[in-house]
Amino acid sequence: MFVGRSFSRRGASKCQLAAISLISPSIRHVPWSARGARMKPKRGHYFCLAVALAMSFPAIAGAQQTSAKTPRIGLLAWWPCGMPYATETSEFGMFMQGLHDLGYTLHELSFECRSASKQDSRLAAAAMDLVQLPVDVIVTSSQPAAHAAQGATDAIPIVTIISGDPVAAGLASSLAKPGGNLTGVTYYATELAAKRLQLLMEAIPGLATVGVLANPVVSYLPFEADTKQAARHLGVALSLQQVSEPGELDGAFSRMKADGAQAAFVLPDLMLADQSSRIAALAIEHRLPTMAWGSWYVADGCLMAYSADYGEMHHRLAFYVDRILKGTKPGDLPIEQPMKFDLSVNLKTANALGIELPQTVLLMADEVIE
Repeated sequence: MFVGRSFSRRGASKCQLAAISLISPSIRHVPWSARGARMKPKRGHYFCLAVALAMSFPAIAGAQQTSAKTPRIGLLAWWPCGMPYATETSEFGMFMQGLHDLGYTLHELSFECRSASKQDSRLAAAAMDLVQLPVDVIVTSSQPAAHAAQGATDAIPIVTIISGDPVAAGLASSLAKPGGNLTGVTYYATELAAKRLQLLMEAIPGLATVGVLANPVVSYLPFEADTKQAARHLGVALSLQQVSEPGELDGAFSRMKADGAQAAFVLPDLMLADQSSRIAALAIEHRLPTMAWGSWYVADGCLMAYSADYGEMHHRLAFYVDRILKGTKPGDLPIEQPMKFDLSVNLKTANALGIELPQTVLLMADEVIE
């Protein structure tokens, strides 16, 4: 559910539910409304989804016969474009599902994808490529990409997921009436860092020092400051480790362990999201129970995550594109916020770390991997 406008998720198909049960048979069943389409932003296991979308958009990744009236959607990607509607490395899979659910077919839309190839520094050039084509609307899945798109154009509508505060970041005038050419969904709340730390402290009684993984490339985002403030309020010491590339993760874990960290805390960032499996392995190696910001970290072996449903947010972007293509100005479409955040825990990881999670934590969990 989202704040700003009413939102009702269309029911999942039997094919989607079957695919999820086959992929994650050890996940305790929870209603679809609570589980949604849990996925890593960079990947989703969409066998049935890919089939459905391939039927509706069979030539999105190839040459398309388009008319002058066919709207052209620009996909500004952080991960490689590939076939953005049908592969396991899909960044826009649930967005494409949203378009499918709204009734769009191949003959109504065309797509152009430009990728930053996992480098934030390349987002500006990728955005400029889309602007120069041009496209009718730009869709992104992250705040760094949103900044790049807005830096490239103040005329083409931009629909995006925003990890921070869009008003404080200068992306919008207000949530209710953004103004300008950008709108979408933000999952930011100032209390999220404190909530994650509190949950970690409840899971690990006596926790006094926490190692933090942060990417200095996105230091303009508010997460590091929020975490420091929450730690001061909760009386927890931090061992802050700046990691700007994957090769620095090993050293970061060694340093936080040497600093006396008893747990690890991962701040939102696409590069770190791309390394979730490596982070989980290092956390177990160094015996550091880890709290992260997306449920895919838990599926990959981290202990805990507390997050909004990223699948739902990606799906919701299709609503904005639909409204814009029908004539609504992006600045008139309120930026929505998810109302529900879910706790995921991995009991297999807890056992590997020798941790017995309190019943209070298990009862709060929306997803438990056993």
